[in-house]
Formats: sequence, C-alpha cells, structure tokens
Amino acid sequence: MVSDLVMPGIDGLALTRRLRETHTTLPIIIVTARGEEGDAERVLEAGATDFVTKPIDTAALVTRLRRSLEDVPAQEILTEAKRKQFDPHGIIGSHPRITELRRFVDNVAAVPQVSALLLGESGTGKNLVARAIHAASPQADFRFVEINCAALPTHLLEAELFGYEKGAFTDARQAKRGLAEEADGGTLFLDEIGALPLELQAKLLTFLESRTFRRIGATREIRVQLRIIAATNIDLAADAASGRFREDLYYRLNVASTVLPPLRAIRSDVPAIAAHFVQRAAEYFRRAAPSLDDAGNQRLMAHDWPGNARELRNIIERALIFSRGPILHIEDLGPAGRRDEDNDEHGSNNTDALRIPRGLTLEQLERLYIEATLDQLDGNVQAAADQLGVTRKVLWARRRKLGLLGADE
Repeated sequence: MVSDLVMPGIDGLALTRRLRETHTTLPIIIVTARGEEGDAERVLEAGATDFVTKPIDTAALVTRLRRSLEDVPAQEILTEAKRKQFDPHGIIGSHPRITELRRFVDNVAAVPQVSALLLGESGTGKNLVARAIHAASPQADFRFVEINCAALPTHLLEAELFGYEKGAFTDARQAKRGLAEEADGGTLFLDEIGALPLELQAKLLTFLESRTFRRIGATREIRVQLRIIAATNIDLAADAASGRFREDLYYRLNVASTVLPPLRAIRSDVPAIAAHFVQRAAEYFRRAAPSLDDAGNQRLMAHDWPGNARELRNIIERALIFSRGPILHIEDLGPAGRRDEDNDEHGSNNTDALRIPRGLTLEQLERLYIEATLDQLDGNVQAAADQLGVTRKVLWARRRKLGLLGADE
C-alpha cells in the first residue's frame, strides 16, 4: 500500500495502524512532505515499512516497493514462528488445567482488543500468560508494554501511563509519551491492578470505554487501539464489593478472565517446569545444564510451593550455584526444597534463615536477598520495600536492573 500522510477523514498514520491490526506483513509506504520535522519518526512508529518524501522520485519509489515485497515471505515466516513459540517455550505442562489455560490464551488472542483479567496467587506466571496472549495474537509484531501499578506513587503512575506535555509540572521540561501511547496497536499489561489508586481507577475506566486519553497538561485527546490485560493476586471481586476497587471498572476489566493454577494444584507438571528453569539458569550461569534425578523430582512434587513458580525458579538457581556434577541432587536444593517436616534437624521451620553460598558477587547476593524477601512476603512489593528500608520505586529499579521483572512474575 502506498498512501499520503495528510488526507481528509483519516490520515496516513491512523490508516497504517488500522491495517497493521490484521495485516502484519503488508508493505506500507507513506508519502510525506519534505522538511516536516518528526514525520518520518511518526510514520515508522505507526508501523509503516518505509516512507518517501515529496516530490516523489518514481525510480526510488519502485525500488522501495520491490525491496519491501521481497521481504514479505521472510516476515511471514518470522511472524508464524513467533506465534508458535509462546507455547513450548512459555506455558509448560500437560496437566488438564494447563491445557485449559492454553485454550484460554488462544481464545482471547483471536479476538482483537478484548480486555482480559488474569487472577491467581503470586508467582503463578500471570506476566507469562499475558505475553503468551500477545504473542499468539495478530498484533504480535507490535509492542507489549507493561506497568506495575504497585511500583509507583499516584502522580508518577498517571504520568507513566498517559504521558505529559511540556510544562505540565515543574520537572516536565519536554513532552513525554505515556505507556498507553507506546503500546498503540499492541498490548498494555497492567500488573498488580488491585493496587491502582481509586483516583486513577476512574480515568482508567474512561480509557477502557473510549480508548482515548489526554496527556497531563494537554487539551487534545489521543486515540489508541490496543489490548489491555490486567493481573492481580488479590480477590478483586471482594474488593469491588467492599468499595476498595471500583465495581464498574472490575466488570469492564472482567470481559475474559481466568485463574492461574498454583503449583500444588498441578504437581505432575513440576518436574517439567523445574527442568525448564534448570536449562534457563544454566544458560544464565554459562555452564552445562545438570539433570534432576527421580528422588529430586519426587521431593519437588511433594512440596507445597507457597511461592509457586517464582519460588521454584529461585530454588533451582540457588541449587545450580552449589552443584557441579551432571545430576542436580536433592541435597543441592536447600531448606526450601525439603518437606515441611524436615526443614531443619529439629523438625521445626526456620523461615527467617537464608542460606548464602560463598563466592557470590555483590550483584548476585543482592538478587538473592531481594528474591528471598519477596518470597517471604508472598510477592508484596510495598512490604518488601519497607523491610529492605527503601522506597517502592527504588526497589522496582533494583529489580529491573537485576532482571527480576521477567516473564515468570
């Protein structure tokens, strides 16, 4: 498709975004006026393949068309591969509840822009499922943007979500696009939605209804087309009934919802998930991946895993620090991997103890301690920040630097 940028009714940017919803590999070339600052950047951000400036050089346009068309088969192969990868490399297991979860992902992904609500205990993989929905959808080539609603204070959260204009407040030295704008055409993931302040819930409801918003300090409305996925580990229905969460917002988010199963409900899949974490941890530590023996797998399946997949991942990573042989024995898994009745030699639980191996770097030690603190507090970010003596924003920044905001949260 070749289109002008400025047209009556709908401009080239809006047309490009609309086409990209269902035609992910279609070559789109936009004609722009020479010298217009920022046109090229806006055109490519909207999803155009290329652009040409006026007056049009016919030979150059033909060359760009030919090159774009030649790239289509490769793009189609990559897109198809990306859609297929989310299952074997993401949602692991053969338990009926996992099969049901995959079916949910396929059904939600097939409907453009439908809202989804992911419920479940901390550590069950809500971030992973949100990414799987995005990867399986026709919008997979657009951005997946996430924001943790519990990580920022209200005024910063609104600025991050909707952006702001230059001069909107003291430190606003230039305009900034919000994450809702960055996710246009793709998916916006609102993690820990239950922590969203009430004053922002009304604005989010309006955004959900209209898909329009205004940057802070702006008068012009911005329209976006995207999928919104929200997640929480709290009982959102109970919070809505008690007034802690807006009931109308809950119903608007709850168009399609599912409860992710905890590990103790899918014990037969624990060995497969553990093997996946062993492989990932081995790659991270740049060493050969050991195997878990039958005794180790049996003990893993017997554990209740209050921290779910996050706890299992941490156990595997700590085990790999100690283990050097081809088999990752149960002795390498530490207290958290043992049965509750033999957590220590006296049969009592010492939940405050943290086993620290020698030879760790300061960064590895910090990562280990932050993970252990979050596990102890069931993933409560604010409580962990209080216990560690930092602000929630500082803790979020440290987790981001250490790679603790990954797909398994």
